[in-house]
Amino acid sequence: MSKNPIYRKTKRYTNQLASKVFSIDDARNIVLKIKQLEGLSPNSIMNYEKVFNDFDQFFGEKTDIAMLTADDAREFVYWQLNEKIQFKNHKYRKSKPKGVSKGTVNTYIGYAKAAFNILVGEEVVEENIFESMNNLKEREKKIETLSIPEIKKLFKVLNKGLYSDFREYVILHVLLDSFGRINEVLSLKKEDVSHEQKFVTFQQTKNGKVRIVPVTRKTLKLIHELNEETEEFASQYIFLTNHGKPLKPDTFRKHFREIVKRAGFEKRIHPHLFRHTASEMFLRQNGSMRVLQTILGHADLTTTSRYAHILDQTVKQQHAQYSPLNLIEESDKRKTRRTKK
Repeated sequence: MSKNPIYRKTKRYTNQLASKVFSIDDARNIVLKIKQLEGLSPNSIMNYEKVFNDFDQFFGEKTDIAMLTADDAREFVYWQLNEKIQFKNHKYRKSKPKGVSKGTVNTYIGYAKAAFNILVGEEVVEENIFESMNNLKEREKKIETLSIPEIKKLFKVLNKGLYSDFREYVILHVLLDSFGRINEVLSLKKEDVSHEQKFVTFQQTKNGKVRIVPVTRKTLKLIHELNEETEEFASQYIFLTNHGKPLKPDTFRKHFREIVKRAGFEKRIHPHLFRHTASEMFLRQNGSMRVLQTILGHADLTTTSRYAHILDQTVKQQHAQYSPLNLIEESDKRKTRRTKK
């Protein structure tokens, strides 16, 4: 809930407020202004935008937001789950009918609750209509990852003699080596890379907290080579378009889909798979779950524990290899051989 309303709470203001109608568009402006003043990450601001875009689509942007009820909130969630057209009017994605995933709906419920908490604090609405709404139960899905041959196949189709392909080659290495999200990686500036200390600093993170992650010499070398390619643009950003502008996530995704198609993949491969893949490979090499939590920037170990099944497999493999019974059986075999003589 907002502690400091952006309007003064004078008697005159309160009286005016009682008669003022706040549309959904008015509410959007209030929430976004407060969240921007709080220094929220661009990605989180964009998620609030998406929620209000859906409010506009479902309720109508001129609707008096104070007139909405908990029943309206439930109808909104039902619409998202069963009727919303996904990627409607998206530049690069084809529209998908029949609703969005439960995970996406739960994300929207979280942002809607937070938005209405602000509106209650600003006395725009009297109650948070999403407050009593629980998250939808999700079926736990297996985390998809890439195999080493698949990663090499992607690398192989990239023509490093072309700037755009070489840039993507570097991005994929940074994604894997830093375990970063695509938005975090593309927001890297030259000052965020320490060649001496061998780490990168993610300033624009999902939770708004700065994260420092070690990277290898090879990744640093590739970043250095890319910086030399783009030095004529004198930009503070590392990853640039052919015209010297900062590369946007949607632009990268569009080009990356072309690369995936060029490599002959039929399965869906997206940038976040590299974060999952890096996490899996880290644990398979006996990396610590706690260290992985730090690298990924998860506030709660529960989130990182999604990768626990990998540890289970590693435990089984190592148990089969190093079980005490192996020594006993080996001893029995030696005794048996001596008896036969």
